[in-house]
Amino acid sequence: MNRRRSAAIVVGASALVAGVVAMSGPAIGAHTTAVRAVAYVRDDAGLPTFNPDVNPNSNCATPDYDDIQPLSAPGTTANNVHVDACLFSSAAPAGATVSDVDTFATYEIFGVGTISGCPDPDGAGPKTAVRHDHNGDGTFEHCHQSGYQSTGPGALEYHARINNTTAPGQTRVLFCADANQDGCLDESVRSQVAIGWVPR
Repeated sequence: MNRRRSAAIVVGASALVAGVVAMSGPAIGAHTTAVRAVAYVRDDAGLPTFNPDVNPNSNCATPDYDDIQPLSAPGTTANNVHVDACLFSSAAPAGATVSDVDTFATYEIFGVGTISGCPDPDGAGPKTAVRHDHNGDGTFEHCHQSGYQSTGPGALEYHARINNTTAPGQTRVLFCADANQDGCLDESVRSQVAIGWVPR
C-alpha cells in the first residue's frame, strides 16, 4: 500500500487503528505539500485538562487514537478532549514527532459534541483559525486553520478541543490537509480519532 493511500484510510470508530505511519524527530522546515496526517489525543499531563484515559506518550509518533470521557460543557477545562495533529511531507525524516508542513488544515467532527477550542495558530499574526456551525444546531463542526501553531508549547502542531454536554455517544474527529477549507471528506491526507462520551 502506498503512503498516500495509507494516509487516506478512515478506520472504524469502534476499533480505531492507525491509518498512517506515525513518525518522530525534529521538523525540517515549512513544506507545503503533505502526504501524511496523524491526529492523536493528548493527555495534558500536569494541566487542569489532564486526561488519565490517554496513553502518556501519545504524540505524532505514538498516537492514541481513542478516548473515553465524561460529558463536559463547552469551554470548561474538566473533561474536554485535546486533539493534536501533524502533517508530514515526503521529506520528513523517519521518526518525526512534529509537523514539517505548515499549511491549511481542518478539524471536522461527526456525531455528538462540539469543537470548543480552535486556537489561532500565531495569536495576532497573519495566520487564522475559524470555527463553523454548518448545520445550524449551535455546535461547531469545523475548525479551519491556516497553519500549525508557530511558537510556544505545542509549536509545529495543529490543535483543537472537543466537548460534549448533550448526551452519551461518540464523536469522530477527522483532521486533514485542506487547501480549499471545505472539510475533510474530499481530502486524501487525513487521520481520525474517536471519543466515547459517558455519563458523569
